[in-house]
Amino acid sequence: MEKIVILLMAVMVCVTAMGKVKEKELAIENGSVKLPGTLCIAGNKKAPIVVFVHGSGPNDRDETIGPNKPFKEIAEGLTKKGISSYRYDKRTMLYKGGADTITFMEETVDDAVAAVKMLNTMGYKRIFVLGHSQGGYCAPLIAQKAEGMIEGVIIMSGNTRNLLDMIDEQLEYIKGVQGLSNDMIDKYKAQMKAQLPKKYIEFDEAYNPGEVIASLKPIKWLVMQGGHDYQVTKVDFDEWKRILGDRAQYYYNEYLDHLMRKQPEMAKPQDYMMAGDVCEDVIMEIITFLK
Repeated sequence: MEKIVILLMAVMVCVTAMGKVKEKELAIENGSVKLPGTLCIAGNKKAPIVVFVHGSGPNDRDETIGPNKPFKEIAEGLTKKGISSYRYDKRTMLYKGGADTITFMEETVDDAVAAVKMLNTMGYKRIFVLGHSQGGYCAPLIAQKAEGMIEGVIIMSGNTRNLLDMIDEQLEYIKGVQGLSNDMIDKYKAQMKAQLPKKYIEFDEAYNPGEVIASLKPIKWLVMQGGHDYQVTKVDFDEWKRILGDRAQYYYNEYLDHLMRKQPEMAKPQDYMMAGDVCEDVIMEIITFLK
């Protein structure tokens, strides 16, 4: 069994509408990897607690993208309703090297499972995983490895199709909105695919979320998607519905982008550099699902 060491550091107390909420610096050690994080304690250990799992690329615990911090924003919304949460810095932000051996398991799954085990050891019994984007894509694998320790999963803007297909589709969209030539797009595709380790691609091509879900014991599922998200689309949302059927709850808002912010039209890459708030309806939908 993986060794999980709990490191408690400085404690900061902040005041919310619900009263005092403790925020503890809490790190997990998963093998040789140590990941700092924030445990926000808003309720007792019988209440739900949410583990946030990042999308692709190096991300901090708030999933900072430009001026946006969606994980921090959602966590703060949860505390106002007495729901605790845990978010941590992703290993690819803190550790470099070893890219030739990395797969989704090392990049995303194992650390999320370590976080779940840590909280379970601390006495939390109603643990939920919220996976955004690639974190949602990998959520079935997290549920599989953490089986018996989690009550449910929230898939937020999570793809069902493999990464190479998503790269092709996203670049074709960007070609249209930015007026790029076919040669330029082909060059970008080649560069992006060349950066992916061979084992990463092999794992991605072999991974089937539906097959993993079919092997799981029943848990609660919530799938959330925005219609103005160009990275993950309604194609993926409809596939989650086909895979999960009546085992899941579903939330679709045609005006939301990949970060669950309202956009007047289909989002564009430059929109990530513009500040925006996570839609309040999204936070309330998560709270309703958890309670």
